[in-house]
Amino acid sequence: MRFRGLDLNLLVALEVLLDEGSVSAAARRLNLSQAATSNALARLRAHFGEDLLVRVGRQMVPTDRGRRLHGEVAAVLRQIEARVLVPGDFDPAAQDRQITIMAAEAVSLGLLAAVSRDLRRRAPKVTLVVRPLGDNPQARLDRGEIDLLAIPLQYAAGDHPRAPLYDEAFSVICWREAEIAARPLTPEAYVAADHVLLQLGPDRKTPIDRILIEQLHGQLSGSVTVSGHAAVPWHVLATERLGTLPERTAQQFAEVLPLAVRPLPFDIPANRLVLQWGRHADGDAGLHWLRELMRDLA
Repeated sequence: MRFRGLDLNLLVALEVLLDEGSVSAAARRLNLSQAATSNALARLRAHFGEDLLVRVGRQMVPTDRGRRLHGEVAAVLRQIEARVLVPGDFDPAAQDRQITIMAAEAVSLGLLAAVSRDLRRRAPKVTLVVRPLGDNPQARLDRGEIDLLAIPLQYAAGDHPRAPLYDEAFSVICWREAEIAARPLTPEAYVAADHVLLQLGPDRKTPIDRILIEQLHGQLSGSVTVSGHAAVPWHVLATERLGTLPERTAQQFAEVLPLAVRPLPFDIPANRLVLQWGRHADGDAGLHWLRELMRDLA
């Protein structure tokens, strides 16, 4: 089908070519031959009157025009998916689709586990793909690589709609048999203790709770640093170390491991979690239903 001289199928090819930076990789995603994909790129160049991708070494990189078109084309295609291809009479049980959520680890361990159980009963054909927080979540929403973000407010993408999910305080865990577990946890004892420290994700971000604690109460020291919440309890067990986790996550681990859970010995603000979706997805009935389910379960 042509629209003002452009074969609209080429927009799908353009998005994938710009995503992949490779004709062969794009051909695999499009389920086309490499020759057909090269032909699509040639037709796109002819239509726009300029190169959209140029070869640099073994890679193809977008030109300035290609970069500008990338987000715009992705947004248009996501709007078509959300507003044109979704049936008007929404029935969760009839939905047969994959939904990708990029989530903070605490959300993945807690809320999304509950969501997946509920989906099994209410929307059994929906497949949930949960990814850890990565770089530039806003661009991933723009390109339609993810459908939802469930993240701390400070990491939210600025140009996409969002709704509050829940606020969560922080708790301290220690081995149930540790000497420190038998004594009151004072601010002085907390700061002086050996901690399992967190540096989250590939960018090794310092968690907001530790930033606030160190600003107000002094530097924490730790003999172990890990990259995710799920590793903390295993480095606390059979030691005198302390670990600081979101409250729900701490309680989850204490239900299955010999851990004691204590409140932080001083007040710091709760972490605010938010849910985000792409601008193009406002009319997607399936995502709207899932967002409401997540907020109800939260």
